[in-house]
Amino acid sequence: MRQNLYTKLIPNLHQIAPCKGELATCSLVRYGYAVIQETKKKKIQEDKIISYQVVRIEPFNKNSLGKIGAETERTATHNRNEDIDTDRTPLNFYYKKSNGGLTSQWKKTMKDLEVAFNEKAKSIAFEGMIITSDPTFFEKLGYVQGIAPPIEVMDFFDRAYRFALSYIGYHGTDENILSAVIHYDETTPHLQLYYLPIVDTTKKKVYAKGKDGKVLRNEKGSPVQAKDECGKSVYEYVKLDKPKLCSSDFWAERGGQLSYGNMQDEFYSTVSIRYGLERGEIGSNKKHTTKYQWQKQQQEAELVAITEEAQSKEKQAKLATSVRDSAMTEFYELQRRKDEIDEELKPMQEYLDAFNEALSGTLPLSPTKLRKMIVGLTTEYKRLESEKKITDKDRSNLFSELQKAERQIPELEKYKEFVSFLNTYAPDKLDEAKRTATERKNAPKPSFKRNSNYNGK
Repeated sequence: MRQNLYTKLIPNLHQIAPCKGELATCSLVRYGYAVIQETKKKKIQEDKIISYQVVRIEPFNKNSLGKIGAETERTATHNRNEDIDTDRTPLNFYYKKSNGGLTSQWKKTMKDLEVAFNEKAKSIAFEGMIITSDPTFFEKLGYVQGIAPPIEVMDFFDRAYRFALSYIGYHGTDENILSAVIHYDETTPHLQLYYLPIVDTTKKKVYAKGKDGKVLRNEKGSPVQAKDECGKSVYEYVKLDKPKLCSSDFWAERGGQLSYGNMQDEFYSTVSIRYGLERGEIGSNKKHTTKYQWQKQQQEAELVAITEEAQSKEKQAKLATSVRDSAMTEFYELQRRKDEIDEELKPMQEYLDAFNEALSGTLPLSPTKLRKMIVGLTTEYKRLESEKKITDKDRSNLFSELQKAERQIPELEKYKEFVSFLNTYAPDKLDEAKRTATERKNAPKPSFKRNSNYNGK
């Protein structure tokens, strides 16, 4: 019964300890208990794992449109990203797909929105955003690689995409989005989108004015910029005639140096908090690393997790092997001993059966059985006779020793009376006799010297 119970708890129990019956049950119980403890320990460790939100921005120049577009929309013949599993590519989900590739979509968006762009060799032409977390987070939501994502995962990315539109979308729309897709064909699911950092306002200095409403000027005749209560220069945003593509102004509108921290805070408050994700270092404005650096960090973290899992499995395997070997040793030892006993009893079984029949008073009709019965009775008679001889001998020896002791009693009584007499009337003589006896006993015996004149006659 206990073996069946542990078979339910441990599906591969028959491979670990293939013993039948109740033999080696103790070893199986020990193994089952160890596995349960290990499972509980693993569950506690999993509960302690903290997942963090990942919201990363990366700028690109115009020359990157072709290769980035081919990779994100999986149109490249050979992917430079080795994590891509083309068998799972059909699972990818597009919120917005480019029209003819990113380069074509970039040109179309620039034209449709009439965007001005002061193009230089290193100018930022578009930016990329990735939103994701670690594999454990998605596994807790029920995600399994190669299978259509559950509603919980899709809901997470829907909220993430709505956040992206509200934060980097042109007036909260997808007009400036070149491509937006959830990649389920890589190690970790992630939302990857590319957009144009477009602004339609510009920052303009605000100048101080006098009571007459005229702009104040310094000694050199230059206008004086207005200051706020903290002494900082005051600016205002004015509407442009045409929108422009400018990454610095785009992020300046979102807080400048604080823009990345603001973005992390807003994503945490609108999305992450619903799913138990941690924001990370609060107040940090550090920019994320590049995509491949981030992927490297993810892979290193996954490698550590895999290594720990492998060590845990190896430990379980060693324990299982040890218990199995112990159980098999016990099993074979018991089997060997059973075979030995069966072999020893085998020649006597027929005579034992015949002897039992004789005791019951049933006489067999078969001569063979009668002969076996006689042999059985004879064997039992000889055994009893042998025991009787030993008992008689022991009784005779005991009687002889008793007679010898009785004969010595009178003589010992005489010695006792004599010693008592000396101790009463001549104790000094008794002590002297004791000393003399002791001295003679302890004195060295003289060595025997052969006479040189001895001729053997």
